[in-house]
Amino acid sequence: MLGSIAKLLELYPDAQEAFEPSSDPNDYNFLISGQWIVIRKDQLSSKEKFLLSLISQKNDNKSVSNPWWSFLIHENDKVPNEKINVRVIQFEVQKLESDNRANEWLNVFKDTFDDVVDSFWINKYTGILIEKETKSNMDKLEVQRMIQLIDSDFYTKSHVYVGQFWPVDAKLPNIFDMERQLFHKSLEMKDNVNNLSTVILDFLIEQNLKNTDMFKSLKKRINIDAKTTQMINMLYKCDSNLAKMSKELFLHRNTLLYRMEKFHEQTDFDLKDRNDLVLCFLLLK
Repeated sequence: MLGSIAKLLELYPDAQEAFEPSSDPNDYNFLISGQWIVIRKDQLSSKEKFLLSLISQKNDNKSVSNPWWSFLIHENDKVPNEKINVRVIQFEVQKLESDNRANEWLNVFKDTFDDVVDSFWINKYTGILIEKETKSNMDKLEVQRMIQLIDSDFYTKSHVYVGQFWPVDAKLPNIFDMERQLFHKSLEMKDNVNNLSTVILDFLIEQNLKNTDMFKSLKKRINIDAKTTQMINMLYKCDSNLAKMSKELFLHRNTLLYRMEKFHEQTDFDLKDRNDLVLCFLLLK
């Protein structure tokens, strides 16, 4: 195993040996022969991030004894005897000082949902809640409000990925594989509660576009500054409604139109055209 540590440090010279795992969501943690190895995500390519996230998940998987977890990670092919639709809510919680505190946090978190099928920790920082579909399930915004209250009470910092509802059948573990990747991607995002809609664009870009010569060349050609970035993000957020955008940015509508025209002249992308706007929005990712 010591050879494995040396090999990992050889492959990733900036990796650090540590006495305990990092609580920073921008780090990967690996336990090898009792030694923690910490690798910064921002030092990795997209392909390396994907591969290391799978290894990290595999390390997590070994420590959990739970029938639902065994089913979700393909360890047990037996489908739970539940003729229902469920969603998997994944969470990462930082600043929990002890196992007792972690269990208290999970109990409070679980009690805010009406139809919990199961909930458990995967490791010291991440856990799973499985919820049955009903007419009263919380939406993303409600989960966000709830997690803010819990973080305020426990002095924690939490990230939550709210999965979609799926039938409990043999396809669910394969779907969970993808939701697990989306959860890891959501940890890099600004909002602390995310779902498929908020993560999928960034995920697809990173997987398929971000490292292509075309994408890099377009991004370099546009050479977007802070003001332009703000304008494009706000145009997209406001669905091209200039009146609403003008109010949000405290700028006169004519000033915005002038900036959009100037951007058009410089890049040949017309932000008044929805397709051009979406493309420029994606280039910011």
